[in-house]
Amino acid sequence: MNIIDILHKTVSQDSLTETEAYFFMLSAMKGEVSEIILSSWLTALKIKSPTKEELLGCVKAMRESAVKTTSNFDFDFIDTCGTGGDGKNSINLSTLSALTLSSLGIKVAKHGNRSVSSLSGSSDILSHIGININKAPKEVEQDLLNKGFAFLFAPAWHPSMKFAVNVRKNLGFRTVFNVLGPLSNPFYPNYQMIGVYDQDLMDNVLYVFVKLGIKSVIVCHSLDGLDEFSIFHPTKYLIYKGGKTEKRQFDPKSLQIKQELKENELYCHTKEDVINITESILSGTVITGTYAVALNAGVGLYLIGRVDSIEEGYKIALTQLESGKVKEYVELLKN
Repeated sequence: MNIIDILHKTVSQDSLTETEAYFFMLSAMKGEVSEIILSSWLTALKIKSPTKEELLGCVKAMRESAVKTTSNFDFDFIDTCGTGGDGKNSINLSTLSALTLSSLGIKVAKHGNRSVSSLSGSSDILSHIGININKAPKEVEQDLLNKGFAFLFAPAWHPSMKFAVNVRKNLGFRTVFNVLGPLSNPFYPNYQMIGVYDQDLMDNVLYVFVKLGIKSVIVCHSLDGLDEFSIFHPTKYLIYKGGKTEKRQFDPKSLQIKQELKENELYCHTKEDVINITESILSGTVITGTYAVALNAGVGLYLIGRVDSIEEGYKIALTQLESGKVKEYVELLKN
């Protein structure tokens, strides 16, 4: 195969085979693709939209290029990493829901990065609340084994991404890498909740997870544009469980929230807003953001089989947040 031939094929809006996509991405991760070729390919792929086979090939290359684990994880655990890029500037729901799940005894391997398209990425929030994100891989593995919560800081686990950093920064728009990140957790969790910034991605993302052998996954996109379950509007989601796939829609009205929901208690204009709302939620104050975190944690509890419905999981997560036990758990992680 030839890099230029693959580029020309993509520019012509012809779909690549899984093998061609794998070859191109693996070459890029080895630093064998020039920045101008990589930027051209990423742009052409965005214009035509990546197929499920192209995504699968790229993900396999990303996983192969990542730092390898040395531990054997012979237990169930979950990741809540989403694509980001929804442009809503909400608080970091995936990180706060991950901490909530972990405080309830669910093992979590949270894959994440610095803020790229939002006001605050996973690493930004965790650093702010005092959790060390700059750990050696072996320490991160031990965190999952011994503490039940591990944070996999993407740059540390995907060093080959250094060859794409400048291109992504200079292009300034979402590329296939936004989708590949959540699909490339080096710990290979057997459960995953993943929100996507475009509902057209849902089927392809689910296809990749199933092909990679995941036990169970939920892929979601809300009707108001979130790459999370929305507390304001219904959320469309695909669930793969027990070897079967179902297309569903969740309406937050089923949660029967009596309190008035306020967008300024979830969506932010500044980083200070993010910090203030996050601290309020962790302190046990029940605001709109608290309900949103509880909902997404509830989805995780449902996915992993702890409860029989999202509503039941939501109630458990809300009680955990309201009691301050999530904050207590964060303090244990810090120490």
